[in-house]
Amino acid sequence: MGLAHVHWLLAGIDEIAAFRLVFRDDRTTDVRGTGRLVWHGRTLVWTPGGPYAHLRYTVAINRQRPPGTHFDSYATPDWIATRALHLFPEINVRFRTGVAAARARLRFRLPRGWHSATALAALPDGTYLVEEPGKRFDRPRGWLLLGRIARYRHTIAGLEVTVAVAPGSPLDVRGLFRLYGKTIPLLVGILGAPPPRLLIVSAPDPMWHGGLSGEDSFFVHGRIPIRSPDKTCSYLHELFHVWQPFHPSADGRWVSEGLAEYYSLALPYRAGRLSPQTFVRGLALFERYGRWGSDLTRTRVPAALNNSAPLVMHWLDHEIRRVTDGHRCLDDAVRSLAHEGGTLTTASFLRAINQAAGRDFTPLFRRHVYRGEPPPERAREDDAGVGH
Repeated sequence: MGLAHVHWLLAGIDEIAAFRLVFRDDRTTDVRGTGRLVWHGRTLVWTPGGPYAHLRYTVAINRQRPPGTHFDSYATPDWIATRALHLFPEINVRFRTGVAAARARLRFRLPRGWHSATALAALPDGTYLVEEPGKRFDRPRGWLLLGRIARYRHTIAGLEVTVAVAPGSPLDVRGLFRLYGKTIPLLVGILGAPPPRLLIVSAPDPMWHGGLSGEDSFFVHGRIPIRSPDKTCSYLHELFHVWQPFHPSADGRWVSEGLAEYYSLALPYRAGRLSPQTFVRGLALFERYGRWGSDLTRTRVPAALNNSAPLVMHWLDHEIRRVTDGHRCLDDAVRSLAHEGGTLTTASFLRAINQAAGRDFTPLFRRHVYRGEPPPERAREDDAGVGH
């Protein structure tokens, strides 16, 4: 139990000279295949040596996520929750010149009564279409849930949402769809067109007690409520990360995390699912549990990224609205970043903020981003329309 047997079958691959496969850890064993296999540490150089080839290996599915005793990949007798990257290594392909890209399909062979849920497009023959944008040789991506699972599908604002639930997970699926019905249309207005599909994987212990995003998919532990005690929503936080059409650099991580957490509070409020008083309490909790006095562009402390950064986002939204007489807001800056795509940095975020505000916000960044000063309290009551 707890082993995945992976089998690659390749046909018509005269155009491929060699593969370079980089395995993440030592959980892959019994690697066999046609042609020539040469190991360099955890890197395998595979030269198929013909138009038809195969590669086989075994992967131990269970993977503990440090620190602690919980897992981000786990197998039980009734279900398996994992990510494709745990089963398929990083792939670099040396093609011969002047050839077309490869086509790939994924097929599962599962015990009787088991079903599969992936972030890939399902085909009529029971396989999944494997597409990796920008790559000539595609590999499966995103989260997978296999087993005696329940699957629920709903299309919201053009986004096909699948919620896959493992036995023992108490997720309120109906409540989640109600939330998404109100908030996904708002995200379309901020981030633009959604991904083609979204898979949400919900599983119980001993899986990681948190959320983990993947390509077109994410995992959230089944016992995490739709609204957390701090009034934010992990299901919106992870959705923002999956949807965002930009990738943070090292100094842009605070921006990505701050936006995801801020909108996980702000979107339910805008959708009428949080009262003004509850919204203000959520902002107050950001300040109480934030890590202040740290440079947000350099820190990796969770309290700074998950509490300080989103409160700074709220302050930026407040100040943009103030200086533009309510005509512009943080959404306008995020729309600009989403349209630009590419790498998200502190500098690119500041440019987008300045463009939205029509003035230079560098002094504000010095105080609240680089020196880590908490924003003034008055913005919370002003924006929510309530007092103490």
